[in-house]
Amino acid sequence: MEVKGPILPSDWPFFPLINLYNKVTNAETRGAVLNTLPLDLVNTVSWNLQWVLLLESWRAKILQSIPTAAKLARLMCVFLTGGDLFLEAPIHCYTAALLALYCQPKALDSLNLDVPLPGVASFHDLYMSLLEQFEGVSFGDPLFGAFVLLPLQRRFSVHLRLSVFGEHTSILRALRVPLQQFLVPLERYTDPPEDNLNLLRLYFRTLVTGALRHTCCPVLYVVAVAHMNSFIFSQDRTTQTLKKHLLYYKMLNAESPLGFDLYEQLPPLRLKYLQIVTQKENKETASVLVS
Repeated sequence: MEVKGPILPSDWPFFPLINLYNKVTNAETRGAVLNTLPLDLVNTVSWNLQWVLLLESWRAKILQSIPTAAKLARLMCVFLTGGDLFLEAPIHCYTAALLALYCQPKALDSLNLDVPLPGVASFHDLYMSLLEQFEGVSFGDPLFGAFVLLPLQRRFSVHLRLSVFGEHTSILRALRVPLQQFLVPLERYTDPPEDNLNLLRLYFRTLVTGALRHTCCPVLYVVAVAHMNSFIFSQDRTTQTLKKHLLYYKMLNAESPLGFDLYEQLPPLRLKYLQIVTQKENKETASVLVS
C-alpha cells in the first residue's frame, strides 16, 4: 500500500508535550489531582522544549508550516499540565526563550487567533482554561502572565478581553508583568482606540473600583487608561455630547427631553476644580520636562 503525504502532522515536534497534556487532562477528568508530576515526565517536557528551541534557532524552516498561534497554543499546555510544571527551572527557561522568539515583530504580525487552529477545537475555550489555571496556580508568575496577556491585543476577538475584565477580574490582582519586561509593544493593545462600549464600561469599572491598579497589573492598567482617555477626549460628536452632559449636568427634570437640566455656563466650583486639576497636571509635566 502506497502512503501519500507526510506520516506525521506538521506539529510533530510538540507531540511529547501534547501527549502528556492529554494524559493529565484525562486523569483529572476522572478525578485525579496531579499538582506535581514525576521527575521523568518533567524531564520529558524539558527535553521537548529544548528540542523545539533548537529547531527554532537553527532549523526554523522545519517549523515554518506551523502557525504562530498553533505554536503558542502548544506552549500553553506547559501551564495547563499539572499544577506547578511551569515553575521547574529548565522548563521555565526554555518556555521563556520560545516566547521571546514568538514575540518578535514578524511572528506577532503573523499571529492570528481568529482562524481555526490545527488540533485546537476552540481557542476561546483553551484561553478560558488558561485563565482559570492562572487564577488557581500562577503565583503571579510573569511568564505565565505574559501568555495570558498575549491574546488580549486589540486586533483579536473582543470576547477574550471581555472575559478577563468581566468574568475573571481576580487575575488583575496577579498579572504583575513589568512593563520593562513585557515583550509585546503596547501599541498592539491600544491602537486603534476601543469602540466596544461593554468593554469600555468594564475598563471604567475596574479602574474606579480599584480592581485594576498599576502596581498589580501595569500592562492592562496602561491599556485601560489609554482607551478610556481616547473615549473621553475623542473628538467624535457622540463623546463631545457626553462630555457636555457630564460637565454641565444640573439636576433631574422629567419634563426635559434628556431627563435632566444643564447649566448654561460651567458652575464656578466645577470651573475652579478643573483649573486646579489642569494646573497641577501642567506643573507635573513641566517638572518632568525640566528634569
